[in-house]
Amino acid sequence: MADEGTALKICKNCGRQYSSPQDFLTDTSRWRICDEGHLWFNCSCLSTCMIMKGRYTWYNPTARLSPEAQSVFNRVPHIKDLPHISTFVMEVQTLLENENTSSQQLALVAKRDPLLASQILKVANQQAHGTRIESLAHAISYVGLQPFKDFILLAAISSFKLQTERFQSEKFWEHSFLIGRCAEYLNQNLKLPFTSDQVYIAGSACNIGKLVMAICMPELADRYVKDMENLKILGSWSQAEHRHGSYQHTVLGEVGAMFWGLPESVSDAIALHHQMPHNLSKDPPALYELIGLANQMSHWVSLQPHQMDQKQFSALCTRFGITPKQAETMVDAMLPLRFVA
Repeated sequence: MADEGTALKICKNCGRQYSSPQDFLTDTSRWRICDEGHLWFNCSCLSTCMIMKGRYTWYNPTARLSPEAQSVFNRVPHIKDLPHISTFVMEVQTLLENENTSSQQLALVAKRDPLLASQILKVANQQAHGTRIESLAHAISYVGLQPFKDFILLAAISSFKLQTERFQSEKFWEHSFLIGRCAEYLNQNLKLPFTSDQVYIAGSACNIGKLVMAICMPELADRYVKDMENLKILGSWSQAEHRHGSYQHTVLGEVGAMFWGLPESVSDAIALHHQMPHNLSKDPPALYELIGLANQMSHWVSLQPHQMDQKQFSALCTRFGITPKQAETMVDAMLPLRFVA
């Protein structure tokens, strides 16, 4: 380990010293650049660290993307101009790592971005199951310190402004949060080992590739929505991608997850939630398979079965041991989830 005097960065939480670019790139995660140009990442102890703007010329944002996502990142117009997460979010995430942080300290930070603070409350209320959350402190106490670090990221992403006409941000997030609630229900009903917060965030974020398209290619996103509203066409977003020969939202979503520093498990759910399951596998179902099932069932719950991939849905039901009758019962139980304010 390098002497403290030669270290380029020292983690305030665990004391790990970073003395070279390779040190920074070893056993770290969730790299993202904030709106002020600083580079943020998670240390091996999972705490958040920051490198000042201009001091990371060695950083390559595509290094941890799949080859397909790297190709998309280099080819899609304006994808490098995706909106950055605000410094406010990074600072709140850092504060949340200290168990001694007071609600007053968080409130002072929140005042710097009241619109985003309002969005945080909206996202927290989506998961509150009838409990009315009215303050940032209450949201944190309800969700918990560690999960809230990802809830605030979800809130930041959901606050991005779009230049689309038919693709409506509010409608997109309304359905996204429904997927999250369906994933929570399935996780509990099927007695799976994932945490409620983990599946909710992964479910709510699984389709952010559509959001990436709406930001970078607004005219194409509007065309997809127009197709899906056309009674002669209908069908799903994935079918629209195939019809227009364009980028898959699973790949665009992988880029978005990298750009905004989402957890690896969420990034996997984004990239793989349309993947056909291996029904002969003896391994327990993966999180991305649960999110894939929740995504398909959410269309049924929304009374839009024409948007389902029936082949994938059937295969996932087999994977989870769900009979057609049980699937109907589950959907009936999830119908009230559409009306969460």
